[in-house]
Amino acid sequence: MPDKVVTLKNRVVQPVLPQAADVWHAQINQRLAAIERMLRRLEWQIWALCCGAMAVLGLHLAQFLQVH
Repeated sequence: MPDKVVTLKNRVVQPVLPQAADVWHAQINQRLAAIERMLRRLEWQIWALCCGAMAVLGLHLAQFLQVH
């Protein structure tokens, strides 16, 4: 069995730098995610505004029908 043991040379592992395209894609993905979050908040605000306007319109309609 001792004849199967070999000595290995120590290698210095060089850190692998990310490619420029990967960094660029990560930045684009982050910015697109921020835009999507902003649009989602805007959508909820528009829905809340529409529901509030419909509620006010319904109250005015009910008041109009009570008077007439």
